[in-house]
Amino acid sequence: MMKTSIRLPKIQKYTLYVIWFILSVTGLYFAYSQDWKGYDPSEMTVYSLKLHGVCASMMLILIGTLIPIHIQRSLETKRNVKSGIPTLVFMLLLAFSGVGLYYSGEGWIGVVKLIHIWVGILVIGLIPFHIWLGRRRKKITLP
Repeated sequence: MMKTSIRLPKIQKYTLYVIWFILSVTGLYFAYSQDWKGYDPSEMTVYSLKLHGVCASMMLILIGTLIPIHIQRSLETKRNVKSGIPTLVFMLLLAFSGVGLYYSGEGWIGVVKLIHIWVGILVIGLIPFHIWLGRRRKKITLP
């Protein structure tokens, strides 16, 4: 029997952590300053939103890199699936709502923005929870 791990290589893991952190900080900053406080847009707000968009694109690529090994092996071994599938679903919801922020009509923009903000806040906690659950478990043996 071969021991297998669904843990990510260090470069992939740390890249995901950095991008997740930047997305979290820029998203919270923008939501706080523009949506909750209603401050006038500043140069920092504009650059923050641009950085958020670039990192969101990078995160989509990184999620794609998880499919062939991390996600596939997790599904095969039924390991950490109860937190992994919701995490993936919420990440996809963030991607679709992010697109909706640019392309939805004026009547929908408020709803899409609320969905994006609240799902984003949820994901900020869900990803560390998923990682914590995965680290608690031992390696699974595949036949």
